[in-house]
Parts: sequence; structure tokens; C-alpha cells
Amino acid sequence: MLSNGIKYLEENQVSDAKIDANLLLEYVLDVNKVYIIINGNEELTKEQIDKYMELIRLRADKKPLQYIIGHQEFMGLDFIVNKNVLIPRQDTEVLVLEAINCIEGNNIINILEIGTGSGCIPISICENCKEVIATTVDISDKAIEIAKKNAIANEVSDRITFIQSNLLSNVDKDIEYELFISNPPYIKKDDINDLMIEVKDHEPINALDGGKDGLYFYREISKQVKDFATKKSYILYEVGHNQSIEVKNILEDYGYTDIEIIKDLAGINRVVKGVYRPL
Repeated sequence: MLSNGIKYLEENQVSDAKIDANLLLEYVLDVNKVYIIINGNEELTKEQIDKYMELIRLRADKKPLQYIIGHQEFMGLDFIVNKNVLIPRQDTEVLVLEAINCIEGNNIINILEIGTGSGCIPISICENCKEVIATTVDISDKAIEIAKKNAIANEVSDRITFIQSNLLSNVDKDIEYELFISNPPYIKKDDINDLMIEVKDHEPINALDGGKDGLYFYREISKQVKDFATKKSYILYEVGHNQSIEVKNILEDYGYTDIEIIKDLAGINRVVKGVYRPL
């Protein structure tokens, strides 16, 4: 049955066909890879075969594997995902690690994240920084619902406040946030149709579309944060390929200083960090 799944995915030009076929079989049988290897000749029931081939066909239609099985690992934690949230990606771990370094190096307690999606960023930060109190916002109530479930599952829900908000419009200004963090939509509107089918046809467009030049949310967030920063505060952005200099310039235009660009493990500029000091 596994070989049939691999062959079907390969015929439909699914990358990593063997890996995906194995993972889907593990999911259907609720077993791990070792079990599959040891019991490779075990016969499946008709119900198991039908379920497996149903999922194989979904993957062949380019539905992301993570949406099929409903989970994705990030920073060593498990996250529920569905069509209402972006799939957490390893690139974003660079942003989280830089946030953790910033928090630990500056004794930061209150943080505000913009665009929570699955909640992978604030949840991972709270898991690693036990004193942090996080507030996180998203315009999508369905995304907030998933993020809340993930916070409960990862046992940090008591330290995260979730707010449905268009950027910072519904955020309380009375809290003195010391770190603002975001992985905003940054794909140019005209480039969305050029993305992989798995992305453009399945992941939420409002979490991808960064406007005409891909920089809309960097400008808006940088501008709005200034109304909330009552003392020296840090801002951290994940940026798209070739956007780091433009985002650095945006921060400078809005009065941020000490701007740094941090590379990922592949040497690509992935995170832009700045400091805002209110007058």
C-alpha cells in the first residue's frame, strides 16, 4: 500500500513523494516510522486502505500535508493548523530565537505580537521565556480560535492574551510593551499567483498579501507601534527575500535606531531589528 501511495504522488509530481506517503500512512495507522519499517508486510483493513488513498489523493491535488494531518512542528512544539492559518515554517524560528535573545538580554516582560496566525511565535517565546507576558493580535477570529487551542495544548494560555484586531486598533495602550514582534504578510500582490499551488490555493491569502510592493504592513506596524512605545522598546520583523534593506529604511524613516539585520542559517537576511526611544 505504501508503494502505491508513493507511485501515485510521484505521478502527480508531488515533491518529497516518499516522505509524504510515509507520513500519511503513519497518520492513518497512528504509528511511528519505526513501526512502519518493522511491520512493512502487515495487511491493512479496507477502511484503512480507503482512508489512506483518500489522503493520498488530497496530497496529489497539492493540499499541504500539514493541513491534511492537521499539525506542524515548530521550535520543538506541536501546533494545530488548518486552512485559516499559515503553516509555521522553519525560517520563522530565526525570528523567535532573536526575540528570545532580546528578551533575556534586556529583562523584557511584556511583548506584543502582530499577526498571530497559529500562535507559534508567542507560544514558542512563552515556552522558552517563563516570565514573559504576551499579547497577540490577528484580524481573523478563526485564526485566534486556532491560536488559543495551541496555547492551551502547549500550557502557556495563562500568559497570552489574544485580541481580534486590525493591527493595533483594539490594543490597550495602558500596557508598557517592551518588544513588538511580527511576521507580517510580505508577498507582493502581483506575485501571489506565482507561488506554489500548495501556498496560493490553500493558505490564507490575507496572511500572504503585503500590498503592491510587499511592504504595506511594515509601514503600518512601524507607524502604529510608536503610539504604544512609552519607553525604550524593541521591534523585530521577519522579512521576505531581498526586503531587509527596504524594511531597514522604513524603520529609519519612522525614527527607529540601532537597526540590525540578522541572517538565517542559509545566509539569507531574515530578521530586521530596531529600537524606538520616545522623546
